[in-house]
Amino acid sequence: AVFEGTQLTYAQLDARANQLAHALRRRGVGPEVRVALSVERSLDIVIGLLGILKAGGAWVPVDPLLPRERLAFMLEDSAAQVLVTQQPLVDRFPEALHARALCLDTERSALSAEPTDAPVTGVTPANMAYLLYTSGSTGTPKGTAVEHRSVANLVTHEAVAYGIGPGSRVLQFASLSFDLSVEEIFTTLCNGATLVLAPLEKLMPGAPLPVLLREQELSVVSLTPAALAATSSEGLPKVRTVISGGEALPADVVARWAPGRRLLNTYGPTEATVIATFGEVVADGDVPSIGKPLANVHVYVLDAHGQPVPVGVRGELHIGGVGVARGYAGRPSLTAERFVPDAFSGQEGARLYRTGDVVRWRADGQ
Repeated sequence: AVFEGTQLTYAQLDARANQLAHALRRRGVGPEVRVALSVERSLDIVIGLLGILKAGGAWVPVDPLLPRERLAFMLEDSAAQVLVTQQPLVDRFPEALHARALCLDTERSALSAEPTDAPVTGVTPANMAYLLYTSGSTGTPKGTAVEHRSVANLVTHEAVAYGIGPGSRVLQFASLSFDLSVEEIFTTLCNGATLVLAPLEKLMPGAPLPVLLREQELSVVSLTPAALAATSSEGLPKVRTVISGGEALPADVVARWAPGRRLLNTYGPTEATVIATFGEVVADGDVPSIGKPLANVHVYVLDAHGQPVPVGVRGELHIGGVGVARGYAGRPSLTAERFVPDAFSGQEGARLYRTGDVVRWRADGQ
């Protein structure tokens, strides 16, 4: 992992994360325990995330730039037992939480005395990996609980689809409160590539971002269509794979970014673990498709009665398979409304997520 003039090897990152994990274990962190993570852009992002997971806990990303009222709501609603943060940010949080804060900067010397081996946690694929808050149509944030097996499936198959491995240099662009950060960070670190982090001012679409892409010789970038639209695609010979996600990809953005490199259009709600479908798009002037499902993800286009519709007919997209999240923490009625029984898989207890998005199958299977 690289940030400005500093870097961590895999061995160094592993040791630092293990040390944090031991400190968190002593504070009661283990499977199903939520740990809030609120740090400024730095190598502390990856140390914090891995340390929480290595302690067996689930991370709750809390963007320090959010209004104080929203921060307080998320911390109370998530029932986070520990807040992993940095000293300059502590005062943004309710005073009652200060005693539960672990500051990675001021406690660095104490953490360096912790063991560097990984603690044994007993965590399983069915345990929660993270709780990510999104503001719903009501405006009230809701936390989506995602399990380890869902993230493991994502990073395993994305690495193949995106061509990420040793030698790849991948940009960490998204805020931790945006689930595309899960894709960027863990698909990179679980597959031997280099994760490049940068201060916010160097990530701004327009003039700053291309400078960073060139200077850091980035080969894989994941950006929203809005960021792609505002950024020049010229003079970036090392950028070989561009991943677009988070909103609809316009044809004019495809025309600028697809020639000479792979451009992948991805689709997926937080409730289906970042990415449910993806496809390579070319500059042919057509509206880009959202492709085909990731491995072990199942998609169905259903009518109002929950029945599959024929090719070419519009219907609501439902997502099944290993990527389906556990549900909304503390909101059983909303979970039951959006996560419905899967009548197609044949697996007991399987569920589909109702996306509310209207799609149609194309004749080519996309």
